[in-house]
Amino acid sequence: MSSTTGLILSYAIGIIFAVGGLLFILFLDERRFLFGIPYLVIGLVLIAGVKRSQRRRPPPGDEDTPSH
Repeated sequence: MSSTTGLILSYAIGIIFAVGGLLFILFLDERRFLFGIPYLVIGLVLIAGVKRSQRRRPPPGDEDTPSH
């Protein structure tokens, strides 16, 4: 699996969890927060983790080792 595919799948899974959590909060009558908040938090953590991992990665060709 390429890096781009993994990135897209990670974002997609995070979005699915976050949207699912919001839908649970909005449409469940009983125990909406018991089911909705954990899914929402998992989705947001996944999305934030993917964003942080992309920010830490140096751009291609910008390594610390000088090329001779």
